[in-house]
Amino acid sequence: MTHAVALLFSALSATLVTQASPVGIRARWPDSAVISVWIDPRNAPSDADALVQRAMGTWTHAAAGHFTLVKTAGRDGALVRIGFVGGDANYGETRPRIDRRTGTIDEADVHINRDVAGDTLDRHIIIYLTALHEIGHALGLPHSDDFGTIMYSFRRPDDGERYFRAYRQRLRTIDEVGSARATGLAPGDLAALRALYGR
Repeated sequence: MTHAVALLFSALSATLVTQASPVGIRARWPDSAVISVWIDPRNAPSDADALVQRAMGTWTHAAAGHFTLVKTAGRDGALVRIGFVGGDANYGETRPRIDRRTGTIDEADVHINRDVAGDTLDRHIIIYLTALHEIGHALGLPHSDDFGTIMYSFRRPDDGERYFRAYRQRLRTIDEVGSARATGLAPGDLAALRALYGR
């Protein structure tokens, strides 16, 4: 891993920006929701669409029927809109909109930084794991203090390099990025998802 890539990794951060939900209610989608997701093709890096869809599939599988993320062809009517931006120090940002009466999430906008460096495998890892993290926020999951989880909030300068390197070491081929063998979800992520959506 090059020093430049390590610096980019260490800059990874994601912001969960929400409207206040009612006291005692954690924001989430309604049970059994079918959540339509539009992936904006403009400015998208090569293979980004497929990597985002893998992240969607990972969360849908983990949800065990509590919600389903489904790609839609157009922006109109999409409940989650994922776009790619450049020139930002952050790798991603998520802005869900919450119904203040019910505490349910109505829709969300996700931005993923398209300007990633490194070899092809590094780029695939960054895009996939950033999408996985940001979609987690769009589902209502907060940051975690557990370094082993995808929802971890990076704090130390070397957190990014260590996190992505650990994921890369689990892979045998590039095709395993986002596969069932390397989902990127940890037991802590699954526990947080069950706490929010039920078993």
